[in-house]
This record gives sequence, C-alpha cells and structure tokens, in this order.
Amino acid sequence: MSYSSELKQQIITSDIKSNCCAAAELTALLLMHSDNNFESEDKNFIRRINALASKAKSMNVKKRIYCGRNKKGAFYRGIELCCEEEYLCEEIEKKFCCGNAFLRGCFLYSGYIASPEKQARAEIAFKNEIAAEFCKKQLHQYGISYSVALRNGKEIVYIKSVSGVSDFLAHIGAIGAMLEFENRNIIKKGNCDANRMMNCDNANLDKSIAAAERQIELISAFMKTAAFETIPEQLKEIAVLRVQNESLSLKELGQLAVPALSKSGVAHRLKKIEESANKILH
Repeated sequence: MSYSSELKQQIITSDIKSNCCAAAELTALLLMHSDNNFESEDKNFIRRINALASKAKSMNVKKRIYCGRNKKGAFYRGIELCCEEEYLCEEIEKKFCCGNAFLRGCFLYSGYIASPEKQARAEIAFKNEIAAEFCKKQLHQYGISYSVALRNGKEIVYIKSVSGVSDFLAHIGAIGAMLEFENRNIIKKGNCDANRMMNCDNANLDKSIAAAERQIELISAFMKTAAFETIPEQLKEIAVLRVQNESLSLKELGQLAVPALSKSGVAHRLKKIEESANKILH
C-alpha cells in the first residue's frame, strides 16, 4: 500500500467531529464524484460516506446501501445518496473547521501525498470546477502556496514546499502524518547539513594539503641554492623544520623551534622564506 493510501485510511477511519463538518466533507465528495452513487472495493470508504450522510443533518440525506461483484469478480460495496438540501460553499466558508473538512473530502477522493522520504509534494486532481475553485480559495486563505497544471483533462492543484505540505496535512486533520512528515524532513535536512559540512571540511583539508605540498617543494628547491645561505638563521631553522616534518602543523613546528614559536610566528617566518624563494626561483 502506498503512503497516500495509508494516509487516506487513517483519515477515513478518524472521528467525524461535528454535523457541519460532515456536511462540508460530504459536499466535497459529491462535487468531486459528480454523482450520488458511490461504489468501491474499499469498505472503509463506503462506511465513511455512510457515516457522513448520517451525521450531515442539515442535508436531510436518504441513502441506500448495496453490494455486488464487478466484471473482474471483485466484491464491492455501494451507497446511493439522495440529498434533500445542498450544503452550499457559502455555508462552508463561514466556519474554519468546515473549510478544512471540504479540503479533506477533496483529498480523500483524488488526492496524493508524496512519502516524506521523497521530494515534498501534495496534489488533488479536479474534474469539477466548483470544487477546484473553492479548494484554491481555501488554500489561499490559509496562506498555503500552490500551483496549477492540467493532466489528462483534469485540473491539478499541487503544493511543493515542505512547509506547505505540512500545513495542508494539518488542515485536513492528518496531525500524525504532519508530525511524521516534519520529523523525517528534520532528519533529512540534518543529514544533508552534516554531509555538506563534511564535504566542506574535506575540501578545506585538500586545499591545506595541496598548499603545504607546494610550500615544501618551493622551500626544498630554495635550500639547494646559494641564496639560501644568505637568509637569517631563524628563517633557515624553520625552513629545515618544515621540510623534515611534512606532516606537522604550524603549531607543532613552533614547538620544535628554539626558542619555541607561536603558530602565527611560524606562519610569518615561512611567508618570509617563500618571498625570498620566489625572488630567486621565479
């Protein structure tokens, strides 16, 4: 079962909190389906519609539940609804909870959420223009950025940002999924940051090693010239220490000098040696 399917099962089996939210969610499903007759091999989906219809008192829903087998022989359940009253989008807009319930109904019917291990993405495919426009209106009202595309004759409303997907999950009542999504993305970001820091450290180390190799090569060549004998004794000392102890740090080289030198003192003397060497060798 895909991540989206598992998430929908969690939502389908969740409690229906109020009559108005039941009416809003059922309205979304009716608009998305464009028919009052629902059939599915998923018994929980039909049970959800039945529960919504029972609780949506304002719509005065009459229902007929049935079952059968499709052409492939698979067993399915069905529910036929007859709504005496429509629950209009204007009514849904009046309550924050009902707007969330409407989005939940749209998602249950044709929504998709990418697994937290993948790039963040949530989308809903619409055939019904009224449902699509109301969904976009609600997302805008909640401050969730979205984009729109066409696919196989359907309008796709999709969200690509991590924060947007997280907010969307919260609004449709998938709090557990939202927390899991955020937690996995925190771990993913932490791993990326750690890898980036390690790569940066490795790059800096490679640069330091390359610079040290060039320095030692330059000093070694300079020590073979007559000009090397003309430089001050303290510079000769550091030059010899550098060539004989390639793996030591500047601080460690300073401890070998007599008298001992600080790291900055060693760096200053090596710089002087390099300047003299460059004048002679280049």
